[in-house]
Amino acid sequence: MKFAYYFPGRWYPPNASLLSGAAHRELARAAEAFGFDAVSLDEHPAPSDRWRESPGGHDALDPFVGLAGVAAATERIKLLTYLAVLPYRNPFLLAKAAATLDLMSDGRLILGVGTGYLKSEFVALGIDFDERNALFDESMSILSQAWTGQPITHEGRHFSARGTVMQPRPSQVPGPPLWIGGNSALTRRRVVERAQGWLPMPQKRIPGSVHRTPPLENLDDLRILIEDVRSKAEAIGRTEPIDIGHSNRDAPSEPKRAVEWIQEAESIGVTWLIVNGQGETLPEAIDFISSFGEEVIRSHATSDSETTQH
Repeated sequence: MKFAYYFPGRWYPPNASLLSGAAHRELARAAEAFGFDAVSLDEHPAPSDRWRESPGGHDALDPFVGLAGVAAATERIKLLTYLAVLPYRNPFLLAKAAATLDLMSDGRLILGVGTGYLKSEFVALGIDFDERNALFDESMSILSQAWTGQPITHEGRHFSARGTVMQPRPSQVPGPPLWIGGNSALTRRRVVERAQGWLPMPQKRIPGSVHRTPPLENLDDLRILIEDVRSKAEAIGRTEPIDIGHSNRDAPSEPKRAVEWIQEAESIGVTWLIVNGQGETLPEAIDFISSFGEEVIRSHATSDSETTQH
């Protein structure tokens, strides 16, 4: 199991003590020191005030700019977009931003992407909400071609290019790992056919939820979805492993029980745990990182080692 630290940036109203570049750099350095394998930021460029004030609503940094600042302050820790909304961005500009971040960080980017769900944000950005799946699929095709560094020609529903070249290429070849977020059957099919990882999203069974994704309340729900992903992979003859990154949102807070929950998640196929940062102040957030690193990450590594020896 690997661990990604999700910056405590789900704020409303903005928390100035955790919002600065200096705070993010310090948090990233602490995460690196205490055993985390990645740090992550999400994307909400233009949320409505109504959504921001609702449960789960929040503001967000631009993930590429934010993670670039973090990359300069760290050495080994991976940089995860959790998630970048693919239909929000022109795919050539997204390919350039991702390649630049990967190059400048010496190959540390994991590009987590999703279709998006917040209709008001699509409207604000001038993007047709009903076209989000078509935009997503076309953008995925363009990303993989753009990162080759070779001239590409593309005639699609939304984008057209003739002999377009994107240089320099990303550090990682053929490009940064692509992880797709969401719970739907369409998402799971896309993961199996086009991605290196999957980011299932915890979601309560709330009628009429704005998230527009199937519920995922516990590890029993997740087990069923993982079995479906494995079945789909087997059906098309895929042998390449698929990383699965799941949130710790519903994990027990007590360290011993958390380790047991992580072991169960690992046993059903989860390979990354996305850990939601805690704390209202920078010292509190640092304390959470150090405590989680010492009491959970280290304990889990020790239990894994003991299991292997026996």
